[in-house]
Amino acid sequence: MADQAALWRWVVSALDKQQPAALLLVADSRGSSPGTQGDKMAVTMHDCIGTIGGGMIETSITALARSLLSEGSCQPRLVSRAHHASKTVRRSGMICGGEQTVLVYPCKQSDKPLFERLIFSCDRCQPSLLQLTARGLEVLPHAPPLSEPAFENGEYWRYRENIGYCKRAYIIGGGHVGLALSRILATLDFDITVIDERESVRTMQDNAYAQHKYCLPYRNIGQHIPEGRNVYAFIMAHSHHDDQLIVTELAAKQLAYLGLLGSQHKIDFIKQALAGKLPDECWQTIHAPMGLAIGSHSPEEIAVSIAAEVIQTRNRKN
Repeated sequence: MADQAALWRWVVSALDKQQPAALLLVADSRGSSPGTQGDKMAVTMHDCIGTIGGGMIETSITALARSLLSEGSCQPRLVSRAHHASKTVRRSGMICGGEQTVLVYPCKQSDKPLFERLIFSCDRCQPSLLQLTARGLEVLPHAPPLSEPAFENGEYWRYRENIGYCKRAYIIGGGHVGLALSRILATLDFDITVIDERESVRTMQDNAYAQHKYCLPYRNIGQHIPEGRNVYAFIMAHSHHDDQLIVTELAAKQLAYLGLLGSQHKIDFIKQALAGKLPDECWQTIHAPMGLAIGSHSPEEIAVSIAAEVIQTRNRKN
């Protein structure tokens, strides 16, 4: 699910109410599996939150989890299912292709401080390592970061995942597209910062989706955008002169995504204007024009195209 802190809070609330709860987590996935590695949900006997892919696989494993809860079992269980009609064993009943292994973890009251630590990591963007084994759940605050979740199968299986590595979006330009993009990125669990050097921009004032909003001069923008594999920057200032200044400031930074909004004509103009400042190889890492080419026109449509390109870029890297 997008907001993992909400899932951990839900589990803590269930434990506070003395309701048996189980964590369902996709530990491994291959091919066209409906659930991908890291997908999570939690269930009690009568309620649930999140998803491990939906469909028959989710229905059957949710039923298994509730059966374990009713029995009072506290032993974690790995459940592997294949999504192929030709498979004769471990079939999920789905035909989308691929396979997935789901970890069913009955939560214990003694786990509550660990789930609270995960909430803290998500809320403060302070990374910790979630580790699940047959022995139970651990949260390690100072473990080395992982590039992606890791699952080791076998007798001594182990699942590990970084929690609290927030995806940070820096939207430079507080106009209509910035507002529409903020709305979408909020659903994708981004920590959103909007920056504009103009004062009293109505669309920026109305932006209830950004956690941070700053009025800053664009000439110093490079000082306010950090580097990092979880940092996404979107340039959409109110003039092409500002766009030129901003892209010059950010082009050399190591970012997960750097995009420049505009028509192809505008992008070609900016490239020509900056020919003496930015070498051609810099433009190879800049998404310009920003967004997938889906014929979008309205701010909302443009925001959808940008968000889709971000997802595409992120999934290709993973």
